[in-house]
Amino acid sequence: MPGFLWSAPDRLRQAVDVFGGRLDAADPAALAGLSPCEGWTGADVVAHVARNLLGFSEALRGGDYRVAETPAGLDPHRAWVLARDRALTDLAAFEARGIPDTQVRVGQEMVSVEFLLVALVRDVTIHAWDLARAVGGDDRLPDDLVGAVLADMPAITEQMRASGRYGHIIPMPQEAGAQERMLALAGRAMR
Repeated sequence: MPGFLWSAPDRLRQAVDVFGGRLDAADPAALAGLSPCEGWTGADVVAHVARNLLGFSEALRGGDYRVAETPAGLDPHRAWVLARDRALTDLAAFEARGIPDTQVRVGQEMVSVEFLLVALVRDVTIHAWDLARAVGGDDRLPDDLVGAVLADMPAITEQMRASGRYGHIIPMPQEAGAQERMLALAGRAMR
């Protein structure tokens, strides 16, 4: 079946792989570095992404995305591995069932799995850059992944920005590349 839904699982796997690569390359002590996310360290970024992946798993299993939490006491890398493995396993099981229009719970709302997948691709990709910046790692993102996220950036509403999930759009030079445009639309400056 054509459409973004059928590439979204692959994009999520790619984003997860990119994020994991940034984490694996980081010195654990570097996770204490400040990220571009106001008030967050690299470890906070990892915990946030891990929690979101566990929420995705919970939603695919019929629960509420918002009730998932990472187990207490895990170091960031172990929390990441647990969340990554659970999310990718549940994603594969979901794909095997072949029910593309499934609705899942996010708090009081029901949203499509497609909506949640696209949002997670955006979240994990942008936070891969945040993590790289926090730990002093490679902050270049794959062009195809950036292109997929950039195409979805108009979905970010003013309400989402006002809630703190995304910063205000940062002015960018006309000659800005795709990654710089994506980050500026997410409220992040490359420089």
